[in-house]
Amino acid sequence: MERLIEMLVVLALLYAGYALSIKRWNYASQAELERRRTALKQAGLSNTFYFIRARTLFFLNILSGGTFVFYWIYHQWKAVLHGFKRLDGTSLRYGPLVRTIGGFFTFFTLINIINRTCEYMHKKPAWPAIWWGSWWLGGFVAIFLPISLTGRIFGFTMFCLAPAALQHRLNALPKTRLSLWPKPKEIIATAFGLVLLSGLFTIAHLIQK
Repeated sequence: MERLIEMLVVLALLYAGYALSIKRWNYASQAELERRRTALKQAGLSNTFYFIRARTLFFLNILSGGTFVFYWIYHQWKAVLHGFKRLDGTSLRYGPLVRTIGGFFTFFTLINIINRTCEYMHKKPAWPAIWWGSWWLGGFVAIFLPISLTGRIFGFTMFCLAPAALQHRLNALPKTRLSLWPKPKEIIATAFGLVLLSGLFTIAHLIQK
């Protein structure tokens, strides 16, 4: 219980930092706004993303034991790399598969691109990469820590919630309404991830005997 309280305190501090930084962005003049928009284009934006209902994404992650997030990361990078643009014309290195394999690192870059694009399109961005990325990684680590079951469940929830929160911001960009029901490929990916995870746990259990 003490560890859970400590985690909640850390999350509260992260939110306080967010509230005092990105949440308070404003522009005093048109010139300042244009400078900011130019900086966003220099850093790089994308005009294509992978869209799915945020709640659907969250529940598919839960049902797959957290493995669906890597399917989501792959398709986000596949879409982002297709529509990524920078003022100097340079593209991002490595393809979606490599970026998915290194997802625990590229997740931060993905958040930054999503937030820059949302800000450029005058939509509310998600929390900064350092906050959502830390929640996501912290949640993953908490699953394997020798803590209470409540703490592990909380960590797993945060691991599944962070991508859904980012998707919620992305879904404000298009004008089309997204279906609540997952696509057949998403259902297959969820089932495959759950079977794979179950197999790994079974192998690990047999090795320990």
